[in-house]
Amino acid sequence: NIELTPASVDDIVHYTLDGSEPNELSNIYSNPLQINSTKVLKAKSFKTGFLSSKTITLTYFINFSTSLTVVSLSTNPGNLFDEEYGIYAMGDSAEPSFPYFGANFWKDWERPVHVELFEPNGDNAFGIDMGVKVFGGWSRGNEQKSLALFARGQYGYNSLNYKLFDELPFTEYESFVLRNSGNDWTSTMLRDAFMTSLVDGIDIDKQDYRPAILFINGEYWGIQNIREKVNEHFIAQHHNVDPDSVDILEYFGQVVNGDSTDYMALHSFIENNSMTIFENYEYVKTKMDVSNFIRYFVCQIYFDNRDWPGSNIKYWRKSATGKWRWILYDTDFGYGIWDPNAFQNNTLEFALEPNGPDWPNPPWSTLFLRKLLMNQSF
Repeated sequence: NIELTPASVDDIVHYTLDGSEPNELSNIYSNPLQINSTKVLKAKSFKTGFLSSKTITLTYFINFSTSLTVVSLSTNPGNLFDEEYGIYAMGDSAEPSFPYFGANFWKDWERPVHVELFEPNGDNAFGIDMGVKVFGGWSRGNEQKSLALFARGQYGYNSLNYKLFDELPFTEYESFVLRNSGNDWTSTMLRDAFMTSLVDGIDIDKQDYRPAILFINGEYWGIQNIREKVNEHFIAQHHNVDPDSVDILEYFGQVVNGDSTDYMALHSFIENNSMTIFENYEYVKTKMDVSNFIRYFVCQIYFDNRDWPGSNIKYWRKSATGKWRWILYDTDFGYGIWDPNAFQNNTLEFALEPNGPDWPNPPWSTLFLRKLLMNQSF
């Protein structure tokens, strides 16, 4: 039984139990509410001649227990599931086959959402209004989708102030991801986190991991993994740099943040010059963190990641002065996800292929390793 107490006798409290924002047409509170199954309660006070109150949101879990962290998302159901504007919906432009290109969930749409996190001991860690987008590549076609969450001033908070990961010192986040495990969605739900955990303690950029149970508008939504979001804020946190002075690229020089000029010049230099010449190799070492590059390629080769290096590859530098470094992420194709005999693959040969197809190992994606291996020092 839940009691709601108005601030004054003239206040009228309206409430909802479906995740939607209360308005003056919503149910009016008069007697204690009896909740018998997991629900999200949203309540708001209205008074003639006054602005309405802020919305109070609380999720109540009934007959549910878990040893995992729990995330509860709540929003107007149409923001997710309406066929015209819902970001989770197919819509009327989806292609008929997987991954349903053209569907609503392939559009760069953001909707408001309230986010609550509950620690495994049941403590309500925080409740905050954020923005939500569908996130990822082909895994958007899965019924359970990855979601990116953003703190923005328009929702009332420029950052989420909470220590999301015990292993990291950070207590402030601009964004984070609820990941459906990508290609591994039908398998273990932890493949990427497992592989990247093998390089704990090694100087390589990777996302931390925290498995969680997700509820949407009070409905159980399965396991989704809390991950750091790879963007300029991720780099700024881990390397103590200004997020506005970071170049982040993906694939063949495609700009995520900043500028690609320096990288494309480096690529051209390596392509057109012999790395057996001492001076050439020494110049390359001033432009890229060679040790980081080696660690990154060793990881991917060991994992036998077959959705790489022409895909799922990101790299960054501090603008103007920094050396290029590589980011380890989205390794779900590794460890024989589609082939139990994949441990027999010669992945070093795969990563050195000079004439590979556009996917997964086109020539541009193997060029650096092919050329640098000509240098005995490397």
